[in-house]
Amino acid sequence: LSANAQATLLLTSDFSRAAASEYKPLSNSEWGKFALWLKHQRISPAELLVPQPQEKLTGWSDPRISQERILGLLARGHSLALAVDKWQRAGLWILTRGDADYPVRLKNRLRTDAPPVLFGCGNKALL
Repeated sequence: LSANAQATLLLTSDFSRAAASEYKPLSNSEWGKFALWLKHQRISPAELLVPQPQEKLTGWSDPRISQERILGLLARGHSLALAVDKWQRAGLWILTRGDADYPVRLKNRLRTDAPPVLFGCGNKALL
């Protein structure tokens, strides 16, 4: 997975019901809003995967998507690694909105509400 895909998964996905985080992953619309802000700041999601990501979040302010929540979600790297390994062993593929083979029609129709992550199995080209 690319660093952008890893950051997107950290911010938008649940990895395990048993290890529920105190921080709820961003919804599709929350991710759309945050991703748009990142784009306007010329920051890629991958740039948040640094030891001090709060420096990149200067200027972000939203009562529903606090910086604390974003930082808490980004800190779940170990859980992400375990989940991705499990998904890949099960034969699942993962597409994020930033991937070249993400369905263009889905992006065009839903815009910022398009799912940030798609999981599936089988032939991705059929999307």
